[in-house]
Amino acid sequence: MKIMLAKLRYCVLLALLLLAGQPLRAQQVLPLDSVLRAVERRNPALRQYSYRSQAKQAAVAGASSWEAPKVSAGYWMTPYNQRPIKEMNNGQGEGMQMVSVEQMIPNPAKQRARREYLAAWSAVDQADQAAKFNQLRAQARSLYYGRVILEKKLKVLDESEELLAFLLKVAQVRYPYNQSTLASIYQAQARVAMHGNDHAQLYGQLRQNTIALNTLMARDPEGEFAVDTLLPTSFAGPYPDTAALSRRRSDVRSLDRSLAALRLNQNVEANRRRPDFGVRYDHMKGIGVTPNQFTVMGMVSIPIAPWASREYKANTAALGYEAQAVQQQRASLLTEAAGRITTLQSDLRTKRQQVENFEKAILPSLRKQYQVTLLAYQQNTAQLPAVVEALETWLQTRLQYLDTQTELLNLHVRYDQELEQ
Repeated sequence: MKIMLAKLRYCVLLALLLLAGQPLRAQQVLPLDSVLRAVERRNPALRQYSYRSQAKQAAVAGASSWEAPKVSAGYWMTPYNQRPIKEMNNGQGEGMQMVSVEQMIPNPAKQRARREYLAAWSAVDQADQAAKFNQLRAQARSLYYGRVILEKKLKVLDESEELLAFLLKVAQVRYPYNQSTLASIYQAQARVAMHGNDHAQLYGQLRQNTIALNTLMARDPEGEFAVDTLLPTSFAGPYPDTAALSRRRSDVRSLDRSLAALRLNQNVEANRRRPDFGVRYDHMKGIGVTPNQFTVMGMVSIPIAPWASREYKANTAALGYEAQAVQQQRASLLTEAAGRITTLQSDLRTKRQQVENFEKAILPSLRKQYQVTLLAYQQNTAQLPAVVEALETWLQTRLQYLDTQTELLNLHVRYDQELEQ
């Protein structure tokens, strides 16, 4: 009977282990390129610029419109009292019934200037869209790399927790033989519990990154996906010159196109000095003895009159000053960008050196220290607290190394954001 119960427990345990080893569901792996394409294609903050650009392009068609024609009808030069006139004209009155049509014809130069001005703002929206995508792309890359590092941290934490659990079991086995102390066992148990808190904190940060990435991609915030854990090994090249930097940055292009739009608006105001034309046709049907008559008149505006030219002259001067302000803003933006890029280059060199020190010297030495301490513990020449301390030092240093790697990746993201590559 005992043998049968033992076999039954063994079968149940084996079944549980097999079920635990089966993956619940394979998550979709989203490479970084796919994430960035989803952000560019589906993020509402980017799509609004497309509609604004289309709105500006649609408004261009209205720049060639004419003023609506005017039609009027009524009596013209008709006496109030027709009785004495009828007595003089054998019962026939005098006066006219008039129909008038008037059409103003805009100056083609004004229309052309207005059309070019409206079309220029569409290009500004397109440059603003590129600048916004550059910002969202950097945010997505930073979150993506952050999630990769968090998964590596969780893996390191799980490995350390397994080693601590193994050491705890060894200490509990040795305790009856006076080869381990009760205090060291409690210390190991506390370390295992602390690892549980650290694991929960890291997992919470990982969930935050996942939700933020789903939000950028306009997906379900609770949607699950896996990331490509291979981190890039090569990054952007050296700092370009000022001319190349101005061609790379979409915010500079936006200012350039805004400046061009201001110049075109200035041209619109300057073209207001050109005259507009018009034509008017009046048909007058005579009443009684009055014959039918007509009038055809051409009209021209005189915008150069002093009382009419003040406004467009003032607007032209104001837009000139506004253009100078945009030029200074552009120069300031390039100067600040060059300073940030130079600072990032210095920080990148420092972080790369720190990462290399971790990989070549610090981590290998601490791992050997842990292995030597563990070997001494196995040979009963070291106590469990020394092994736990060596393992904890190795763990914290590995986490610190991953933090430094995160800082290095974020610096590269910021560097690429400045260069828009």
